[in-house]
Amino acid sequence: MTNKNDPFAPVGGGSSRPTAKTDSDEWEIITPVSAGAKPAPATHRSLGKPTSRWTYTDQDGRLVGYVARFDGPDGKEFRPLTLWRQKGGTETSWRWTSWPTPRPLYGLQRLAERPSAPVLVVEGEKAADAAARLLPAFAVVTSPNGSKSCDKADWTPLRGRAVTIWPDADAAGLAFAKAVQRTATEAEAASVAIIVPPQGVSVGWDAADAESSGWDERRAADLVAAAVPSAAAAGPRHRRPRQRDDVIGAVLNTEGVELWRDFGGATYATVPVNGHVENWSLRSHGLERWLSGLYYRKTGVALPSQALEDIRRTLDIKAYEDGHRYDPFVRVGESNGRIYLDLCDDAWRAVEITAKGWRIVDRPPVKFLRSVSARALPEPEAGDVIERLRGFINVGSDDDFKLIVSWLVAALRPGRPFPILIVNGVQGTGKSVLCRLLRSLIDPDVAMICAAPKDERDLVLAASNTWVQGLDNLSDVNGFLPDALCRLASGSGFRTRALHTNRDEAVFSVQRPILLNGIPTLTEQADVGRRSVVINLTSIAPERRQAEEDFWMEFESVRGRIIGSLLEGVSRALSSIDTIKIERPGSMADFEKWSMAAAPAFGWQGGEFQTAYRKNQTAVVNDTFEADAVAVAIRDFIMLKHAEDGWEGTPTALQVELDSATPERIRSSRSWPKTPAQLGNRIKRAQPLLEHKGFTIDRRHSGNRTIIIVPPRQG
Repeated sequence: MTNKNDPFAPVGGGSSRPTAKTDSDEWEIITPVSAGAKPAPATHRSLGKPTSRWTYTDQDGRLVGYVARFDGPDGKEFRPLTLWRQKGGTETSWRWTSWPTPRPLYGLQRLAERPSAPVLVVEGEKAADAAARLLPAFAVVTSPNGSKSCDKADWTPLRGRAVTIWPDADAAGLAFAKAVQRTATEAEAASVAIIVPPQGVSVGWDAADAESSGWDERRAADLVAAAVPSAAAAGPRHRRPRQRDDVIGAVLNTEGVELWRDFGGATYATVPVNGHVENWSLRSHGLERWLSGLYYRKTGVALPSQALEDIRRTLDIKAYEDGHRYDPFVRVGESNGRIYLDLCDDAWRAVEITAKGWRIVDRPPVKFLRSVSARALPEPEAGDVIERLRGFINVGSDDDFKLIVSWLVAALRPGRPFPILIVNGVQGTGKSVLCRLLRSLIDPDVAMICAAPKDERDLVLAASNTWVQGLDNLSDVNGFLPDALCRLASGSGFRTRALHTNRDEAVFSVQRPILLNGIPTLTEQADVGRRSVVINLTSIAPERRQAEEDFWMEFESVRGRIIGSLLEGVSRALSSIDTIKIERPGSMADFEKWSMAAAPAFGWQGGEFQTAYRKNQTAVVNDTFEADAVAVAIRDFIMLKHAEDGWEGTPTALQVELDSATPERIRSSRSWPKTPAQLGNRIKRAQPLLEHKGFTIDRRHSGNRTIIIVPPRQG
């Protein structure tokens, strides 16, 4: 009868066979399996159909055999399945026996196809497949017939490779790791390290268990990165360096890398990416991604979190102590009399604007930073006129159109005070659409316009990352917002406590163009009104309304040409700004002068813009004046009772006079000053408005505090 224990028994049984030794002397293995060989059997004659089967190939991907797993009442069994041929004959037979020593590794093709990839050795074919999915950058291999047959495998393909061993979490796994460590070292592996299984895992835990419990590549990479190097394999000349030192060395030796800092001490890195350079804060996600990519390409795994933090701290020291100082810019920058507009495209190109024109440059000389929310501008097109923009703007006059265009041109010039553009109109006039449209011509972003920030810190953080600040649907401008907006538009500094500290300060120096919209005038505060350009939108006739999708599609088709015409205005302003002289300059003289210099690029005279702007300022001041209860009360009180000789007295006396002359409904409002000190502060705010009306306000502090109010000259 057939001896079922004979490993050389033919598949499917048959007559009695000689002993294994005699039989093996008469048969030789066929490897690789020839293309015309008969297919391997699907079942074992006594164990039945396998629960799993793994295909072994050589380095060229040619079949050399299989390993099958059978799960039965006595546990799991693994059986190799190989093709043999009778010596001196042509008869072939698939047999449930292993390869002669040295046996092939599982994963040889992956190993050969990726000669520079790091190698991961695991115990068992199931674990190898799981590890390959968890760590796709590795060439994963294992040896056949389990841990006890490790010495019988051919480990020579590991010569010169960086090897990490992931053993099962049991005594057999440790023995397997030690055996592979020894054989890989003998095979002259470049380095060998052994993973220590995490605390608390079950006995026998392996890569397949890690995958089934939800591990991802990052977690598996951290485990691999923490592997213990083998001193025997590495030797003094090949000792595996720490991840931190690996990456720091790679950063410093990469051509195009520059570590630098700004004038406030914040640190940055300029790094090469796909043929261009990018600028990132050392604390940014962008630099983290670049560093992790550098490490991944070198090792095949993600950079561990602690190593990343160590690298950042080291680079921060080098950038601060050894780096040059630069002014970083967001979207719009300036250098040597030239203005640069960041296109925010994948190639990090920018537009260079000079007094002679503009052009797109691949590597601008200024250091642009980008937020993750920034979106690309279309490539500008030359040769068009600004009038193409008019059809998309719902304004009632040529003056308002000129002011909008002038605000856009001013927003393309950094380092000068910006006017605050306020868009007013009743519901349905397209205020929000206009604000999104205007921002899309300069600084497109995921969030074109936002709700008002809850505090000054949020406003300044947003301004640090984006150029145009767009606030949507405001009902008023009060609290911290008036002062903060004025300082942001004029370029004052901001100080706030740094996060997670009690003593450290975060200091910001930002200056930004600002867009606001709402139904009220939004210029009740005198300082805001003095810095603002207010546009009033008209109602849209039903026949002019269109679906937003159609509107934006039409606008997008000409956006590049509109931007090109704005750039022409900036270039014209650069060429003629020094020739512009302004009589009686106001608080926004820089804006007025710049806009007058740019006007001829749009077919206007500088005086046309100036007339439109000053009319707008007069209207804004009048609206702001009427909205200031204290200014109105002083005007009415003085003109009614002291129109000839004015008034002089203490703040307390003025409080009494104004309270007696002001209706109860106004005095009972929250905005009315309740004390002389509050009145004094309100007069300071109202003073520019009163002076615009011809009043003179004087204060004296000799002995008693005295306020002198002189009315406008009559006639």
